[in-house]
Amino acid sequence: MIIVVEILIFVSAMFFVGYPIFKRQEARIKTQENEALGELIHKKEAVYISIKDLDFDYRTGKLSEDDYKELKERYELEALHILKDIDDSEREKTTADKTIARQVASESAEPTDKDFIFCPKCGTKAKMGDSFCFKCGAKLPNLNPAT
Repeated sequence: MIIVVEILIFVSAMFFVGYPIFKRQEARIKTQENEALGELIHKKEAVYISIKDLDFDYRTGKLSEDDYKELKERYELEALHILKDIDDSEREKTTADKTIARQVASESAEPTDKDFIFCPKCGTKAKMGDSFCFKCGAKLPNLNPAT
């Protein structure tokens, strides 16, 4: 009895020590994904500010029209690439979330009556691939739906 209590204390201590380590690793992965998206958003904001500054410099006469058009086209193209990267990042995240949700739903789906057979001797429910009844040991009929 004492050994059982010692084992329970040991297992619970290992759980409380190990859980934060695993949880932190999961949080680190999510943080890295958020940092990449945050960096893209920061770049987008920087380009928008640059375009506003460019417009202001042109209106105040600090830039010629040719320089203004060239720089504005370059900044707009850069902003377009950044927006595309942000959309791709969010689309990948959404696709991954949907895939995970589908996997969880398929794994947690309740088995249907088609997945079971009944023992002809005692009537106990058994899984479709079982050869013998786990209650009485009688041989179960081979009803393979694949054939």
